[in-house]
Amino acid sequence: MRALVAVALSLTALVLTLSTGVRGSNAYTTHIGMRVPPIEAKCIKTGTFQTDEGKLLNVYRCPPRAA
Repeated sequence: MRALVAVALSLTALVLTLSTGVRGSNAYTTHIGMRVPPIEAKCIKTGTFQTDEGKLLNVYRCPPRAA
């Protein structure tokens, strides 16, 4: 009986984790580049990235576009 409860709790935790991760990954898009996104996109700069050639690229997190 204890094993059954442990399995049920583990499966519930797994389902919750996967469903949250799927929704969270669709909650924004990531853009990497030298250009700044337009203000209308409401992007937030989250960091920088340096290429092998030494170019410094900006990393932005943007909400999805409304349909």
